[in-house]
Amino acid sequence: MNFLIASFLLLIFSYLFLKKTKINLVVFGIFVFLYSVISVTYIISNYFTGNGVDESVIYHLFYGLGGAGFGADAGIIILGAILLIIGIALPIGFYYFGKNKEIKTNVYYKGLFGVFFISAFIFHPIFKNIYDLGYFDLNNVVKGKLVSKEDIEKVYFVPEAKKKTEKTKNIIYLYLESFEKTYLDEDVFPDLTPNLNKLRKEAISFENLKMAYGTSWTIAGMVGSQCGSPLINSGGGGNSMHGIEDFLPGAFCLGDFLKKQNYNLSYIGGANLSFAGKGNFYKTHSFDNILGREKLEPKLKNKDYINDWGLYDDSLFDFVFEEYERLSETGQNFGLFTLNLDTHGSEGVISESCKNYLYDSQNEKNILNSYHCVDKLVGELVEKIRNHKNFKNTTIVITSDHYAMKHNNSYDTLEKNKDKRRNLFLVLDSDSEAQKIEKEGTTLDIGASILSLIGFDVDKLGAGVNLFSNLETNSESYLKKNRNIFESFWSYPSLKNGIDFDLKNKKIKIEGKDIQFPALIYLSDNGDTKQILWTDDAGELDLRTLIKNNSIFIDYCEENKGFCLNFKTKYGENISQNISENKNISYEEILQKLK
Repeated sequence: MNFLIASFLLLIFSYLFLKKTKINLVVFGIFVFLYSVISVTYIISNYFTGNGVDESVIYHLFYGLGGAGFGADAGIIILGAILLIIGIALPIGFYYFGKNKEIKTNVYYKGLFGVFFISAFIFHPIFKNIYDLGYFDLNNVVKGKLVSKEDIEKVYFVPEAKKKTEKTKNIIYLYLESFEKTYLDEDVFPDLTPNLNKLRKEAISFENLKMAYGTSWTIAGMVGSQCGSPLINSGGGGNSMHGIEDFLPGAFCLGDFLKKQNYNLSYIGGANLSFAGKGNFYKTHSFDNILGREKLEPKLKNKDYINDWGLYDDSLFDFVFEEYERLSETGQNFGLFTLNLDTHGSEGVISESCKNYLYDSQNEKNILNSYHCVDKLVGELVEKIRNHKNFKNTTIVITSDHYAMKHNNSYDTLEKNKDKRRNLFLVLDSDSEAQKIEKEGTTLDIGASILSLIGFDVDKLGAGVNLFSNLETNSESYLKKNRNIFESFWSYPSLKNGIDFDLKNKKIKIEGKDIQFPALIYLSDNGDTKQILWTDDAGELDLRTLIKNNSIFIDYCEENKGFCLNFKTKYGENISQNISENKNISYEEILQKLK
């Protein structure tokens, strides 16, 4: 934040030396407004991440925030709105204050203005963020998605299904929202997590698991731990989770591996499946039963017992146990994955069953109350599962999805102990002795390690390694260097078979896949699908503002009772077409219109 303040002061100094003609003041005002927009973006991003703009911010800028619970973070949203109003007022004020000032033409004034003005942007922390993300790396820009199979195989490993034992184990995987291992440290948070600490003594505990590059938010933590890949946004990849079923189809994940071994796979979460594309992720990667708020909320006894984000954890864990009972009766190997919600946000929420079980009874808004409650609920759920008649041959995995974020109101304590911060990774297995694994690893190593523990001979999955092997975890610099490999796991359907329009059902299909609309399709010079953009669930993104040469915009127009298309040619000409009957527009027709 100090760099942001310094940057703003440099901008003010540049104004003092600006030659205050009307045209200069107008142009300067435009840049001040742009400066305000990027500053507000940085401030809000930093509130959540503690690192300004990172991959999670880029992801949600493209994907949108449909399904998010905004009520819990209303304060920062209001602050952002106020700052934007100030951002509009500043250039207006600069104009009216400067328009009657004496115009100075001293060459030194011009030089000082240039130095201060350029420095204001150079020192703005958002540009360092963008540099750190690799967007100024010409190597990545040039390579783009032109990645060969051989390139991928050097970095990303797809394991064969070799069994170490005749009968492999079932897996129950509990993702705990923002529940890093630091919360189990009695020196930092005494008596906060008695149940997890008890389980930790009985478990295989990975003590040195750091958060990998590209895994610092929930869906990225899931991708990292299950696919051995950081989640890299492709500049539209986020949107592909919203408008089409395929989520990172080029990755090979735990679900894909286990499904090939005839596992029955379920995911249960209390939030909307649409948020961040979780539903599409599990659907793409071979899960059979995927339940979110949409299907669980109607089953609640008390329909009003929900929060901004979705179900409370005591309700969610009841559904998880029901699903466990169902799966365990099938006689088939299964995997049951879930993610809690109560520890999300700045204050978290407290399940009704914990109202008399507060960690800090003097301050109900202390998020540690939520962590204390979730510890209790996890302990109860694990005990119920372990005491169940069908528990034999089942492994329970408990991990944090990522480190706690900056807006978490216990963050200051975490930062005072930042050298201790690690992800939580516990494995409860009746056939394995309790032990502490001190080997350094990252989120990406969870998947390979789990497969090894449940009976498969696996040393690598994706870019992750089995932490029981002699292999070393991959460094952050290695992952960043191969960013384009992970980015290539996104893919878009080809237009080679044209676009199918179904008027009766109001559907668009490309390569047999349903495409949501409105949609904006960018094509490369050789006619390949380069990128597809969709609006977010909240409808905040106007795709018409993003139309550019060699693109097709598609929407449904009620006034025409059909689909309306806009082709923008390579040379900028707009060609409109209405579709009022079921038909296929061929690839050749598309290319002809875009000439």
